[in-house]
Amino acid sequence: MRAGHVKLYNANPEILKLLSGTKVQVSIMVQNHEIPGVASSQALADKRVRNNVLLYYHGTMIRFVLIGNEFSSYNSTDRDHQLWRDLVPAMCRIKSSLRSNGIHNIKGGTPPAMDVVESTFPPSSGRFRSDVAESVIMPLVRFLNSTWSHFFLDVYPYFPWSQNPGDISLDFALFRGNFNYTDPTTGLTYTNLLDQMLNSLIFAMERLGYSNIPLLIAETRWPNSGDIEEPRANIYNAATYNCNLIKKGKLSPSVFIWFPSSVN
Repeated sequence: MRAGHVKLYNANPEILKLLSGTKVQVSIMVQNHEIPGVASSQALADKRVRNNVLLYYHGTMIRFVLIGNEFSSYNSTDRDHQLWRDLVPAMCRIKSSLRSNGIHNIKGGTPPAMDVVESTFPPSSGRFRSDVAESVIMPLVRFLNSTWSHFFLDVYPYFPWSQNPGDISLDFALFRGNFNYTDPTTGLTYTNLLDQMLNSLIFAMERLGYSNIPLLIAETRWPNSGDIEEPRANIYNAATYNCNLIKKGKLSPSVFIWFPSSVN
């Protein structure tokens, strides 16, 4: 299975040049520390687009500009909270700059971690954390909905499994397919933990009134090593997760672009 998408954590010029002429769709990123400046200055947003998009756009298939990474995981300082407030304004400025340059096929977004969701089990109970739901997530989903973009997500089934190894089957987390879970509220049946986690976010978005925004997985994996308190983080399980994820992607490409109510 060849990679069709690449996520960069910056706008590395060497990588963007190497990808020129390929059919690989590329996501570039405005890093967290850059967000306040872009949010407050259209001139700076224009400069970012000029240097990181326009220089490569005609040769490299840049399709997404991600604003920050896992913003919801940083919440202990006033600076973190300011980052939350600057997130969507920065997206709007980047989008405005792209449009002013006649570019309409590059989407904006941001990939939070699963900690943005307060409740994930059962999936039908999914809801966003109270500290970000109205102030950050609501403006974000409005932006994504109005620009026909995706809700990006960094999702790691290892974490909920490792916190509840007695309640969640390892086979369920590794796509080994001999365990199912049925949500008692909806009757939806899940064959793996990844789908269950993703659908909890779908239900969280429905609670805000936005049920039609597709999800796109920005990151997912199983750790290949860990400390003594991190069970089953090893090369074998990492390889099992990756191989089974690829098989799932071949059978159902929507695992990477995951649409509401799509349970596999």
